[in-house]
Amino acid sequence: MRDFTEGFGAGKMRSGNAAVYQLREQFEKFPSSPHKVEACESIAACFLQLEQYADAGGWYMAAGRLILSEPSASPTVRAISALFEYERALHCYRESDDEERIAECSVLVHELRRECASA
Repeated sequence: MRDFTEGFGAGKMRSGNAAVYQLREQFEKFPSSPHKVEACESIAACFLQLEQYADAGGWYMAAGRLILSEPSASPTVRAISALFEYERALHCYRESDDEERIAECSVLVHELRRECASA
């Protein structure tokens, strides 16, 4: 999987916002879900570097939603892949102490774990 943050130098990553804007522009241009998922992960990584955990969590959740909506993968594969993204989002929300999003994400993680276990 290609990490879209590779295209940005360390200086740009430290400034952060320029990289996030460029990655968001790329996200909008991608027609397919797999590329959009990779862009979401890269945007989330930028926000993690900036210690903006709630924003990072939102992008990981966006990646999870894209994975779950992918019609070409089996339900089990989608659940396993999305679970990884939602767990990352949950970690970010815990770092940001966002109780509402922690609760929302925890429910989704629980449901996905149950689906993975029943497969």
